Parts: sequence; C-alpha cells; structure tokens
Amino acid sequence: MNAEAAAPVNTNTGDLPTIEFVCPMPGFVGNRRFVLVRMDDSGVLFSLRSLDDENLRFLVISPNPFFPEYEPEIDDAALAMLGAGETSNLLVLLIVTAPGSITEATANLLAPIVVDTDTRRAIQTVLTGSDLPVRAPLVSA
Repeated sequence: MNAEAAAPVNTNTGDLPTIEFVCPMPGFVGNRRFVLVRMDDSGVLFSLRSLDDENLRFLVISPNPFFPEYEPEIDDAALAMLGAGETSNLLVLLIVTAPGSITEATANLLAPIVVDTDTRRAIQTVLTGSDLPVRAPLVSA
C-alpha cells in the first residue's frame, strides 16, 4: 500500500486519525501517538507529528517513488505486536534525514515504520539479518 492512498489531505492535526505506536521508537519513549500529514500536493512527502510533544516530528516518505525495489520482510513478532492479520493492510514509511539540499537527503531502509491501516497501530522495526543501509541517498548525486 502506498502512503498517498492512506494519507490525510488536510493539515489540521486535530481532525486526523491518531496512529499509536505499540512500543515507542528508540530514543522517544514518551511519544506513542502521532498523526500523518501530507506536506506536498504530489503525496510524496509526509510529516509524522507527535501528539505527545508538539515539537517532535519526523519527515517520512513512502518507499515506492524512491526505492521501487524495496520490499521489507516484516517478521512475525512485529506483525503480532501490530495485531495485523493481513499484510495487505500495512503501510510502510521511511524516515528521511534532510540536512540541507535534496542531494544530501537520505532514508533509513533498515528500520521502516510499519502502520496497520485498519487499526492505526504502528511499530518501527529493524530488519534483522539485512544489509540495507540506514542512510540510503534519495537521489543520485
């Protein structure tokens, strides 16, 4: 499933459905509730905004436009934590680091965020046994 299909159109976070992390992302223990806000008209760039800390947000993307071959294998433990019965209901998002220009932007392919679109439960999972990079360039230099 791509992020565009599941993403909300407006930017008023009070009107958006809450995504709840079943366990907090590493380093962000007090933050479990987020909303996903589309940041551009093309539906490529999103902000994952914390409802627990108004200053915390992550830049995220759907992998398809940048990494069309990316098909992470989500392990059974992560699926069980989500309570996901169907993998077709899963939305995969990648956290982007953008220190300057687009040519410097990278995506974390090793630890995607997985959201069950039915329950709106999420987890950031590390793909064990994978050699995928933590900093994959979004565009060729």
